[in-house]
Amino acid sequence: MSAKTDRIILTFFGSGYFPVAPGTAGSAASLAVGALLWFQLPEAALPFLFPVLTLISMAGCVLPGERIQSLFGRKDPGVVVIDEAAGQYAALSVMPWLPQTWTPWILAFLLFRLFDILKPFGIRKLEEKPGGWGVLLDDVAAGILAAVILLGLAQLPGDLLSRF
Repeated sequence: MSAKTDRIILTFFGSGYFPVAPGTAGSAASLAVGALLWFQLPEAALPFLFPVLTLISMAGCVLPGERIQSLFGRKDPGVVVIDEAAGQYAALSVMPWLPQTWTPWILAFLLFRLFDILKPFGIRKLEEKPGGWGVLLDDVAAGILAAVILLGLAQLPGDLLSRF
């Protein structure tokens, strides 16, 4: 791929250039793309949507992985947000099994951002992996943690995720 194509993919179509909180901007952009696809695709495709988007985003981070530093001058620069897209899609991967309200969408976004920033339970150690893997795996782990929490919340009595 060309350097220009790598930059477009790695910045998730330029959302990583947002001047404030580019990771949050990348997550919001991926959430918007995911929601757009979710509401356009047939119901039979929905269980596959976010796992497939997670894998595509992971490939978009890992394949140019060694070139990230030469393109941006750092191993994990703020403008590279394809990893946030992968993590956000991992968090959204449980959507077919959650109430179909806006609450799970909002919680998936907030929980993923929280876990991506705080990096609890040893998630920070994943940043030490080489190349694009070190950029990617902490975000995917944060997304998986968010998905697990969402599934747990859906099991609580009182229908918490359907109320809003």
